Amino acid sequence: MRSSRSPVSRALGPAVLAALLLTPTAAAPASAAPGDGDSPSLPGMSATLAEGRPCTAKSAKKSALTPWAQGFLGVGRAWELSQGAGVEVAVVGTGADTSRVPALEGRVTGGRDVVAGGTVRDDCVGYGTFLAGLVAGRPQEGVAAAGVAPEARVIAVRATDKRGATTPGALADGIRAATASGARIIHVALAVPSAPQELKDAVAAARKAGALVVAPASAREWEGGSGSSGSSGGSGSSRAESGPAYPAALPGVLAVSSVGPDGAPPARDTEQGPRTQPRLSAPGVAVTGPGPGGNGQFTGSGDAVAGAFVAGTAALVLSYHPGLSAEQVAHRLEATAYGAVGAAPDPGVGLGVVDPVRALSAVLPEEHASPPSAADARSASAARVVPPPAPSTARDHALAVVGGAVAVTLLVAFLAFTLPRGRRRGWRAGPAGGPAASAD
Repeated sequence: MRSSRSPVSRALGPAVLAALLLTPTAAAPASAAPGDGDSPSLPGMSATLAEGRPCTAKSAKKSALTPWAQGFLGVGRAWELSQGAGVEVAVVGTGADTSRVPALEGRVTGGRDVVAGGTVRDDCVGYGTFLAGLVAGRPQEGVAAAGVAPEARVIAVRATDKRGATTPGALADGIRAATASGARIIHVALAVPSAPQELKDAVAAARKAGALVVAPASAREWEGGSGSSGSSGGSGSSRAESGPAYPAALPGVLAVSSVGPDGAPPARDTEQGPRTQPRLSAPGVAVTGPGPGGNGQFTGSGDAVAGAFVAGTAALVLSYHPGLSAEQVAHRLEATAYGAVGAAPDPGVGLGVVDPVRALSAVLPEEHASPPSAADARSASAARVVPPPAPSTARDHALAVVGGAVAVTLLVAFLAFTLPRGRRRGWRAGPAGGPAASAD
């Protein structure tokens, strides 16, 4: 039986199918699970260390597979437009191993240690090292994992004790140190259940300086920690505590929550602890990244992990659109988020999952809302004028047209002479000798 498809549909079918198969997508496949793109045998990275536990040992394992979060966000396609060059991101957390991690070589600088004093050079917990790698880890041979913005620079600020516990006061000092460093993006990788005036003032000063502040929407990573800071409102708070998490709940801070490979937030306990309504979400379940001590890898989870992906995406945007303000960068991330519908955030994922490719490439009319000046209008009008061809090009075109017309005329004359004679002879060939031969 003959196919009912038209010739056009039969021709386009294979081409369309091939295009779909070859076009990469930003979303993870429906069958993805946390271990599909990452090695399930990698050691876990904790945000805090229990009392008496030694510093996090280096990992002896690494995976050559592309981490699920990297494929989910489509960072490979985003790198075709921007890799974050020229942008500094401060990570306020547990510090960073600044000298022994190949993924961070040339990417991380030690900032202030606002708790112990001096300059950050190490990271007993390892969580700050892990987050710095998610933001700007450089590509390495044999390892597919890399930071979202591999050409950005990270300034590691420590605002915790050796085991990862912090206080609102230490966090305020850490934000002030990050602001003083000149970073345009500040990822506050810590959360506390209260916000005294000094923390509010630190965030307000960072915003006034033009920095975009990103923070985890919940404090789950730090609940049940050592609590060795000895101050109420520290990171070792009770899990039964509820209410907002800070600084995420402060005005102008971009609060971020985590999602898994299915794009949904992880299941939360009924006593979920301090939490703020997120504005955005990003991968934050079983994510692969570097750790302290060497080139081994770890897996980590939490809203601070998701915040690192958002901070890295902000670095991509600021590098590609350097004229944007912090508020405009935040708006661009929110307006282009995957699944963003309206202005009412979803309780689990906020306005949607951050989308690096769309955040870079989308045209937002509101960014160009002001009418152009007269000079801009004249410039734009001039840019639209198609210049005349060069004289030599115009002459060549004219000669070609004339030559073509002459050729057509000669062809018509030849046919007018030949066709009647051929018809009279019945299309038989004439005598070999021509007219002279016919006279014999």
